[in-house]
Amino acid sequence: MKICVLMGGVSSERAVSLASGSNIANALRENGHTVQALDTILPWDQINCTIEPTPEHLEQGERNLLQLLNAPEMRAFEFIFIALHGGSGENGILQGALEALGYKFNGSDHEGCAIAMDKIVSKIILERYGIPTPTWRYFNLNPQMTEDTISQEIINSFKLPIVVKPAHEGSTVGISIVSQPSELLPAISEALRHNHTILVEQYIAGREITVSILGERTLPLVEIRPKHGVYDYECKYTKGMSEYIVPAEIDEDITHQIENWSRIAFQALKCYGYGRFDLILDGENRPYFLELNSLPGMTATSLVPKAARAVGLSFNVLLEKIIELGLHRP
Repeated sequence: MKICVLMGGVSSERAVSLASGSNIANALRENGHTVQALDTILPWDQINCTIEPTPEHLEQGERNLLQLLNAPEMRAFEFIFIALHGGSGENGILQGALEALGYKFNGSDHEGCAIAMDKIVSKIILERYGIPTPTWRYFNLNPQMTEDTISQEIINSFKLPIVVKPAHEGSTVGISIVSQPSELLPAISEALRHNHTILVEQYIAGREITVSILGERTLPLVEIRPKHGVYDYECKYTKGMSEYIVPAEIDEDITHQIENWSRIAFQALKCYGYGRFDLILDGENRPYFLELNSLPGMTATSLVPKAARAVGLSFNVLLEKIIELGLHRP
């Protein structure tokens, strides 16, 4: 099959996307496919050139992505494998364009991606279905709601520690755990660098757990034990910075409850194909759902491949199953 892997892009997760895309492209070639991996910030006529992207490429990245999709050469591809993370690659914009142009692609459609990327909408839906999630509020930066005003509202609404994060980012980008009042304003500023809307959650100490969905099944739960104590960007993407227990050593009844809630939540968020939920299991073994990644990473340290290996699915086989799901999207 002729497959195009879209990677890179302009989001804050660009480096992760490039790593995912390279892994995916190499594995698909091993599987016998004809593969073209495209850094979407480059225009088509420079795709096969050995060039370093410039700041101008980054500025024109969204425009170049749309030009790529409309390039006549793209029609030769039978499948588009999206390896973009964050931004327009994961918020439904790219998926909507691919749908309109008639391409087959991996993962959720535009609606599922948009819902999953919006942490506020996701929280509302999780609560509607009775799925536990930490106490939360969101704040929009505007002339009436300044950083100082947001800080005061947070102090009035929460007890420390709390988690402050952008409302529409992934890979722990812009996230801070605030334990002291002096840390609050810097955390707000950091989150607002990425979005004008921030999400604040009550911090829950406990074990970091993920559960991956593949088709209609859940893969084994993974427990993450980061070296920093917090599963931050460095621990996520640096080999040796986290320990992974697969399957997670969790009571069987709790495991079944998490799996059941995950399947319900995946459907409620209108997602399809595959994805990964991040959770916290507190000291009393109560799970709290944090968010869903609709296009989870496929790097050397990524969690979905680890979970798949635990049930005998190699990375190469996992990719074929993801493609099969995309080809038969209802």
